[in-house]
Amino acid sequence: MRWRSVDVVAAGPPSADPYDPAAAAWALAGAFAARGTSVRVLHPGAASAAPAGVESVPLELRGRHPGAAVEPAELAAAAGRRLKAGVELVVRDPSGLGRLGVSRKPSGPPTIVGLVRGVELAAFDRERSSRAPVGFVDRLDTWRDRRSVRRLERLALEETDRLFYDSPELPKALAQEYSIPERKLRPAPPAVPTAPTRPTREAARAQLRLPLDVPVVVAPAAVDRPEPAGVDRAREAFRRVRSLFAGARLVVVGAPAPVEPGVEAIAGRDLDTFAAAFAASDVAVFAGRLPGFDPGVTLAQSIGCAAVVLPGMPFPIPPGNAVRVAPSDDPGDVASVLAELLADPALRRELAKAGTAYAGPFAPDRVADRIEAESSRVAG
Repeated sequence: MRWRSVDVVAAGPPSADPYDPAAAAWALAGAFAARGTSVRVLHPGAASAAPAGVESVPLELRGRHPGAAVEPAELAAAAGRRLKAGVELVVRDPSGLGRLGVSRKPSGPPTIVGLVRGVELAAFDRERSSRAPVGFVDRLDTWRDRRSVRRLERLALEETDRLFYDSPELPKALAQEYSIPERKLRPAPPAVPTAPTRPTREAARAQLRLPLDVPVVVAPAAVDRPEPAGVDRAREAFRRVRSLFAGARLVVVGAPAPVEPGVEAIAGRDLDTFAAAFAASDVAVFAGRLPGFDPGVTLAQSIGCAAVVLPGMPFPIPPGNAVRVAPSDDPGDVASVLAELLADPALRRELAKAGTAYAGPFAPDRVADRIEAESSRVAG
């Protein structure tokens, strides 16, 4: 069954940055639109250029709880008031807090699906555990906020007909906290934006002004701040191997880097810039300190760049031999893996080939196929 109309509820307006929190939702919307579906994306923020075939619907949030833990629930309420009349499928990415409040019979229409990126209550607990409450009033406020988050997350989860999760731990966590039945859950990786065309190595190196005959390592930054992006780790690992490979370059993309021999920084955070850097490079090093899966890994793999990650990175799907995992976070261990790959083109090609296959299910059209198939069974 092909859906004729889809409304997507996203966390923000469209952005050229593939690391933007709303990037997966917009990529998914673009994939639905590419098959001829009428697609709208409801989001906070101003209207801006949307993917081809996608209508941007900015929402005016009333800001009744600015800065409060329950503030995200206002997005759901605002989106529920602006859903298209007769829409067949509503996708919430992420599932978030609060009900849309759609008046309907059980199991639709419309069919409502949520993409669970984590348990909001657990995120609240982690955030609050980082600071000790001050006095009775502070403890009382924390207790009230936690109760509200739990209630609103339960409402969001219970309103859906199908939930898609991107972490193997989520089904158990959702069952324990909210008694979500297994029959309602389906695995689905996040939609990772992909470059419209795969740049050639020659064109990418010309664009970035890199010589064709030297090894190139790329360090993509998930955020524009060097410390959480792990720029220092990547620089130190590269520094340890640079003397072994004549003319080697390290390209830091999306964050500043100190000026030093062999290191270049590209400030752009748009998809085309990341794609060109991956196409120009022999190896991509993901050394960030942020928790969670780094979508840049599968973006690099889709372009044919071998990926090196740190041991703590979680994956929605076990990567097997599609990535090289450093023995530890220590730059010396990362350097050892990097040196091995730079010295062995055949090993890089083997790793890149496995990576390209691994990245396939993350392509927005594949994720849209998965959601369409599983949500159609609900409606049927």
